[in-house]
Amino acid sequence: MAQKKKRKWDSIRRKWADEVEPEEQTKAEIARCLFRPAGKNPYYLFRGTECIAISNLAELKDRIDTFTENEADWVASWIEYLGDKETADKIRAAPGNFKRIIIARYEELSAF
Repeated sequence: MAQKKKRKWDSIRRKWADEVEPEEQTKAEIARCLFRPAGKNPYYLFRGTECIAISNLAELKDRIDTFTENEADWVASWIEYLGDKETADKIRAAPGNFKRIIIARYEELSAF
C-alpha cells in the first residue's frame, strides 16, 4: 500500500495562494468578457466607405494598426463597455500608447 505524503503549508504560502487565486479568477472573468462578449455591441470602425465591425479583443488586436491615436478614447470606452475598466483607464492615461496597451492585455489574457 502506498503511503500518503503529508503536506504542510506554512502561513506565508497559504497567504500567497489566497491572494493569487482570486486574481486568476478575476482575469478569467475579464478574458471571458473581452473574448466572448455576450449581448454587447461591436465597435464599428469607419474607413471611407468601408465599415469594419470589431466584436472582441482578438479582432481589435488584429486590426489595431487601422486605429489612430485620436480614436484611443473611443477604444477605451468600448473596452470599458465590454467589462475591462483597468485597461480602459490605462488607455485614457496614456492615449499615445493605446496600441501597446491593447496588445499587452491581449497577450496577458489569451491564456484564459
